[in-house]
Amino acid sequence: MRRYLGLICKSGEDASQLVRRMREFYRQRNHVEVFKPVNLNDVATMAVSLTEPKWRTQARADGSKIEVETRLTEIPLVRGNEAELRDVLINLIFNAVDAMPHGGRLMIGTGVDDTHGTVLVEVRDTGSGMAEDVRRRCLEPFFTTKGERGTGLGLAMAYGILQRHGGSIEIESELGKGTTFQLRLPVGSGEDAPGSGPGASAATRPLRILFVEDEPVPLEVVVDCLRGDGHAVETATNGREGLQKFQAGWFDVVVTDWAMPEMSGLELASTITRLAPRKPVIIMLTGFGGETETGTNRPPGVDFVIDKPVTLEKFRKALSIVT
Repeated sequence: MRRYLGLICKSGEDASQLVRRMREFYRQRNHVEVFKPVNLNDVATMAVSLTEPKWRTQARADGSKIEVETRLTEIPLVRGNEAELRDVLINLIFNAVDAMPHGGRLMIGTGVDDTHGTVLVEVRDTGSGMAEDVRRRCLEPFFTTKGERGTGLGLAMAYGILQRHGGSIEIESELGKGTTFQLRLPVGSGEDAPGSGPGASAATRPLRILFVEDEPVPLEVVVDCLRGDGHAVETATNGREGLQKFQAGWFDVVVTDWAMPEMSGLELASTITRLAPRKPVIIMLTGFGGETETGTNRPPGVDFVIDKPVTLEKFRKALSIVT
């Protein structure tokens, strides 16, 4: 009995840790985060060293061999949080090793793109690769192909960290041929400077928001952060419930997932547009395509489309544009 109680407590602690990590991923930073000069060559070297028990010792115990190569060139400093940037590379290395259960090659390289004023970091493996639908969703919080072994948070956290640093991530992958992650970070001045990211976003006026999403954990985290921004938020877990709540009270903004059972986000948006005497702003969440601010890619009645993975920065950007 004591063993089972221990397992229950451990599961509760794990769940609590997941929620804390998601809150960190989405939350608004109330203080101005000061970024310091960082040498990404040092970050890469330390990340390789810290992950050696994974790519050397564990792989050898599993009867495989992973060759790790570093190609570090002379690069300028960037501004950032060194520990967070190191976590990004550690996550990418862990993912690469998991993709090579029978061994393979892992390359970590750095470079400079003078045209765009960015420092590049590339993590390339010869592992199993990803299908296109997996590649498109791999940065989405809680999306994982590892079953019980994965939380689906590693890449989402890495993506969030890069966003806070004003950076970006590009992914190339092909089944059976491996995956390449290319990170871009703006060249820094070498002086301490405030970070640019969610904490520096312009505030919008308080809004009444109806948030319709059938996945409860992302819903809870995002709603909590929106309320922290001063908005009044009502929630619904499906389209029909969302329509009932909309009819019972007025909202400035309706945020709805695209794909939901019973009533899709498209049906909900269409119905609200038809029924409302004064149409609210409608924001659609989707995992099927890129972020669309204007143009014919937006469904009828929808003012803004946000591509998953959903971040608080994306919401703030959308709200600042459409309200």
